[in-house]
Amino acid sequence: MVRLKDKKDKRAKKLKRELSGPAVALVGNPNVGKSVIFGLLTGTYVIVSNYPGTTVTVSRGKCRRLDGGVEIIDTPGVNSLIPQSEDERVARDILLEGKKKVIQVLDSKNLRRGLLITTQLAEMELPVVLDLNMWDECLERGIDINTQKLQELLGVPVVKTVATEKRGIGDLISSVPMAKRLGLKIDYGREIEDAINKIETVLPEGYPKRAISLMLLSGDPSLEKRFKKLLGKEALEDINRTRDTLQARFAEPMSYIISKKRGVFVEKLMQGVVKPPLKKAKSNPFLRALFLFLLMPLLSFAVGYKVMDLIQFLFSRQFTPPIFLNLGLNLAGGAAMCTLISIHLFKNELKTKRTISEILGNLTMHPIAAYPLLIVILWVVYKMVGEFGAGTSVDFLENKIFGQAGSPSGGFDLWAGVPFTNIKYTITHVPFQGINYYLGVLARKLMSPENIVYRFFLGSQAGIIQVAVTYSVAIVLPIVTFFFLAFGLMEDSGYLPRLAVMLDRLFKKIGLTGKAILPMILGLGCVTMATLTTRILDTKKERLITTLLLALAIPCSAQLGVIAFILGSISGLYFAIYVFVIGSQLLLVGFVASKVLPGGRSDFIIEIPPFRFPKITNIIVKTVYRLKWFLKEAVPLFILGTMALFVLGEVGALKYIVAGGGHVVGLLDLPKETSEGFLLGFLRRDYGAVSIFKTLEETHGVSGVDPVQLLVALVVITLFVPCIANFFVMIRERGIVRSILILIFIIPYAFLVGGILNLVLRAI
Repeated sequence: MVRLKDKKDKRAKKLKRELSGPAVALVGNPNVGKSVIFGLLTGTYVIVSNYPGTTVTVSRGKCRRLDGGVEIIDTPGVNSLIPQSEDERVARDILLEGKKKVIQVLDSKNLRRGLLITTQLAEMELPVVLDLNMWDECLERGIDINTQKLQELLGVPVVKTVATEKRGIGDLISSVPMAKRLGLKIDYGREIEDAINKIETVLPEGYPKRAISLMLLSGDPSLEKRFKKLLGKEALEDINRTRDTLQARFAEPMSYIISKKRGVFVEKLMQGVVKPPLKKAKSNPFLRALFLFLLMPLLSFAVGYKVMDLIQFLFSRQFTPPIFLNLGLNLAGGAAMCTLISIHLFKNELKTKRTISEILGNLTMHPIAAYPLLIVILWVVYKMVGEFGAGTSVDFLENKIFGQAGSPSGGFDLWAGVPFTNIKYTITHVPFQGINYYLGVLARKLMSPENIVYRFFLGSQAGIIQVAVTYSVAIVLPIVTFFFLAFGLMEDSGYLPRLAVMLDRLFKKIGLTGKAILPMILGLGCVTMATLTTRILDTKKERLITTLLLALAIPCSAQLGVIAFILGSISGLYFAIYVFVIGSQLLLVGFVASKVLPGGRSDFIIEIPPFRFPKITNIIVKTVYRLKWFLKEAVPLFILGTMALFVLGEVGALKYIVAGGGHVVGLLDLPKETSEGFLLGFLRRDYGAVSIFKTLEETHGVSGVDPVQLLVALVVITLFVPCIANFFVMIRERGIVRSILILIFIIPYAFLVGGILNLVLRAI
């Protein structure tokens, strides 16, 4: 173990040395197109590594067009270089280590926000090139930026780019050798300047003293810890006394006062550089009328119709109205929704000159109208991910392309369909029997299926190829692919930040901010990937609570699809009870965890970008990068988890675990045989749900399945342990101690909730 730790420390030190060497660092706010520019500069020569001592990933690559191969570092998006999150601390540390040139990427439409970081880069004495990205959107809004005057004021090259269309990238590359230190200096007032001068006298050479002095005055514990070794205890105490003396003269925190001074400086800097739009962009009158008078009424009518249809479906076993009454209720629901949305639009938008995108952007933030739109978006995501991704694509890849080692798949048809109809024309039949089948045939020529080597690779329970590779590539990969596409559409359209704002008030009740909605939504696609994305959250407490809730109460799309089908085939009411129980446990556990776990919640600061039509090519590029990341991060964990199950099976431990589980499930009035389903759920959660359903069918017969037993079992397996791949990701992200503690809590809690639910339903 010591050797492994030494090797890990050596790798961390090596990476830190590489990041501190001469390079070009990309710096900017979140969502300014920085990662797109990084991809255009580096191409395929990209390395993604965790910054030493953190879970924050840093991308590095070579730009061949800069002196034959200069390293480019894509730092995490920041709102300030006085860090409030782990991402911002990593970006700050990279800039402090070594001599780097900086390409600062700004959103041209929001120049003030970017220039606040520019003032901090000036204090860090780094050579900078300013990249005004999203220039096309700036022109569309009629914003006039005098780039020549801005360049003269800053004293550094200023370049205009449209990264998604690869415009201006050549100019950006040619300007990097001309990077210069920014000619800016903010006067913070006599008292603060005196404190800066006093701190500068004790700081070591080789560091940007003014920047570090301001960071220490703002209260930066991570920087204090870093300089404690360099300065010594006495010097650090002098700095703290200087800061405390200065703070005593002001009623507001020093960090706020310093930020306020920067804001005033930037406002003066922008005078004469930025002219507000003379006239707002107008949409085509015909398209605007079509949207207001036809498309939105039809869409809102369809939403109301489907909502009423869903309500009737949920209570279909208790009340089945005649067909004319059923249709009448649906039409009434559609008419009511159409009327409400139309009144809102006509009252608030008819006489305005807002564009269609601006109207949609306002609707997504409306306290009432936003929810029908959310229903539509979730329905589209479900169709895209749940039905096509987790249904059609997974069935084809799992059953036809990979198949089973022991039996042929039967081949598949190539067909062409007529759009918007069920008409299909079969072109030809492909007699392909499945990758695993052919591997099985080859393996059987060399060894018996009972051979341990055969079972290790092609065993149906825990074979590396049959289970781990097939599961990760044929099942999880298509689900994640389509979810990333849907996620990219919501992200680039500007909808995700709006959704975060909508749910921020609810999430505050459980110790989180609206930003946590991003991993929660990802969890509905793949909980393993969602656990990796908890890195975007600002505090350790928020990351731990979100990891716990993902493991406990967020079913992946495959599991949710199976459960919805099973319970929906019995009664929609049971599926409604299932959703209510799982949702209530998510809120309850989150609320208790927010009170019990130490630490505070971060401030919720998020930019609301304009609502716009996303560029498909940009979404595809981001999806490809995310899939590469998924394959690199998650697939090895699937293989490792499968190997662990194989070892447990070979040494005979699994049968004892199943036998012990039989006594536990008996407390829930479930057959002992269902314990195998719970164990299988640890490997793959949707398989566990199917196994339990089949066990109950075999026990009672199809017509005699006890719906209460089924509902209790499916609630417990959802709250039960996460899949083994997610468990290994939890270990990697949160550490083995916290992961085991989460597991120790989840297992008895799931059975406790199941037991209470069983008693309540039996009593009713």
